[in-house]
Formats: sequence, C-alpha cells, structure tokens
Amino acid sequence: MTISATMVRDLREKTGAGIMECKAALAEASGDPEKAIEVLRKRGLKTAEKKAGRTAADGVVAAWIAPGRDAGALVEVNCETDFVARTDHFAGLTRSLVALVGQDPAAASDVNVLLTRSLNGKPVAEMVKEAIGSLGENIVVRRAARLAIPPGAQGVVVSYLHAGGKIGVLVEVRCASDGVARGEALGRLAKELALQICSAEPAYVTRDQVPAELLEKEREILRAQPDVQGKPAAILDKIIQGRLEKFFMERCLVDQLFIRDPEGKQKIRDVLKAAEKSLGEPVTVAGFARFRLGEGIERRPGD
Repeated sequence: MTISATMVRDLREKTGAGIMECKAALAEASGDPEKAIEVLRKRGLKTAEKKAGRTAADGVVAAWIAPGRDAGALVEVNCETDFVARTDHFAGLTRSLVALVGQDPAAASDVNVLLTRSLNGKPVAEMVKEAIGSLGENIVVRRAARLAIPPGAQGVVVSYLHAGGKIGVLVEVRCASDGVARGEALGRLAKELALQICSAEPAYVTRDQVPAELLEKEREILRAQPDVQGKPAAILDKIIQGRLEKFFMERCLVDQLFIRDPEGKQKIRDVLKAAEKSLGEPVTVAGFARFRLGEGIERRPGD
C-alpha cells in the first residue's frame, strides 16, 4: 500500500512523532492510522529509556487554582525544546498533572508519589513514557507545590504565570473573615504579591524564617570584607547589622521594596498594613512558591 504525505501528516499531528517514524509505522500497519498509533506507542515505550538520559531544560510551569480559591498548585514539567513544550499533547499533559497535584497533597510533596498516581486510568509514569515515545523527547516531571487554606482558616490562594509559563508563582494570603476572603480586594492584593514574588525573587516571607546557619554564614562573609578590617568590635557589629538589613530586603518578601511603588519607598510590610486598615482585619502572607523553568539544570554539550 502506498503511504501518502497526507496520511503521514495526519498521523504526525495526532502523535507528535517524526515524519520518518510516522511513515514507517503506517507501513507496518498497512496504512491503518489506529494501528500505526499503537506501533508508535510500542516503539516509544521501548525507546523512552534511551531518551530519558538527555537533558530536559525546557518545558513549562503550569498552575491550577481551586474554584473556591482555597487551594492551588504548581508543577514544572521539562522537555528538551520549546517546540515540544508548545504542542497540544505536552500542554494537555501538564494541565492534567497540575490539576492532579492540586487535589492530592501527597503528590505535591513528592514527585515519586505523583508518578504512581492514576491519570486517565494509567500511572502517571506510564503516561510520561508514552509522551516521550510520541513526542520524541525526554520529558521529566521535575517538581510540584501545593498551597491550601487549612480548615477553619480564611484566605485565598492565587497564581501568576509569567512569559507563558517560564516562571510560575503561587501565594497564600490569610485574613480573618469569610466575607473578606470571598471579596475582590483580597484577591487583588494576592495578585500584586504574586507579581512581586515573580519579579523580586524572595526566598522567605519574613526574616525569622531565614535559617540561623545561613545568617551566620552571611555574617562571616560580611566580617571578611576588606573595608571593615580593623574596626572596633562595637562599630563592626553595627556595620554588619546594617548590611544584614540589605540582605533581608533582598531575601524576605515583607522587607522588600514594593515594585509598583513609583517612589520606591514603600515596602511590602507597608502594603500589608494598608490592606489591613482598608479591610478592617489582619492580613498575612502564609506562604508562597516560585518556580523558574529549568532553574538549576545544567545543559550538557550535545543536548
């Protein structure tokens, strides 16, 4: 049977496989597109382990928010190229995964647990292997995060995706009453905070969350700087404390300058205080997650 270009094109659009792979699968399946898909899937499962060794540093960060805004999730799924990241197959897989994470706290805390969960009647690990075979690239479910308002508490969880999923942010903001939690004002505040986290890259909400060993290491670095050598101990301590303030302004969300303040004077703690005054009740940031696509992945020569 003659395998036409149209048949190859149609199969490629359905599966995302390469032209020559589609042509060979159609030939083996005597032109039957459904059997050809089975051929590709079988070949994909056999070759997935070979492709799994290649560096996957592209992909997407996806977000999910519960209808009541009381929970949210992020997931980073990596592939090798932006081309595959933009396919419907890859996008559909990431949407399904992040929704699964949003509804399963255990899956959010451990990717290995997530890989064992069922998706469309199959383990996630098997779905990933099939995607590797179909799309022709290594695919890695790298990390996940979930935030949720605890029972009896009030607040919202919002997300923000930057540059089509190159950066993803999740932030949880607590308040005191159900009315404020359901209102638009708290949601707008949380969105502003998500933008801040995306842009300013804090590592902690408040300075008391900074690990003691990290602070001591920072003090050691500051003490070793040439311009403080020979200073009296009392003066040195004041200099170190002053420079630690800059450290806190870089690393801690509430100490950061608000990026939307045109005068560059207002801090996030001031934004929160203004919100409390406007809403008439306490407002706090309970936590956040920030994923930057490919963060910490080293591309190897040839990948």
